[in-house]
Amino acid sequence: MPRAPKFSDDDVLDAALACVGRTGHEVSVQDVAAQLAGPVGSIYHRFRSREEILVRLWLRSVRRFQAGVFELDAGDDPNAVLLDMAEYVPWYCRSQLAEARALTLYRHEALLAECPTGLEAEVATLNDELVARTRDLTRRRFGTADRAHLELVGVATRTLPY
Repeated sequence: MPRAPKFSDDDVLDAALACVGRTGHEVSVQDVAAQLAGPVGSIYHRFRSREEILVRLWLRSVRRFQAGVFELDAGDDPNAVLLDMAEYVPWYCRSQLAEARALTLYRHEALLAECPTGLEAEVATLNDELVARTRDLTRRRFGTADRAHLELVGVATRTLPY
């Protein structure tokens, strides 16, 4: 009978997050193993490569960030929701520093072009719900969700807060 695993996928990703928080993209599997206080083999048993660890960490970080955005979009007043969204970006970056750093590991468009095997569908659909909610919010605020208004909402909620 095989032994129960000592580390879960999330344990490995938490260790990778701590390493990324300290060193950014230059993290190695050995760094993650040291942070985890486990053997490198345990990591390779769960993940095929360093790249897969970092992509999975990035995906988890994006989902966590988006979960907070989705909580903001519960109000009836689209102006208030837009303001909350604009304030959320810098708040998140300050309060979740390691997660925010993990968000900088990849650009979605670049990852779509060169994604580790097995993660293509997850990467391709990652922003679908956020895009749908942004369209709905834009329509509620401006009465339309045409390209110009979507760009305006993007600038107001993502670009200007930086």
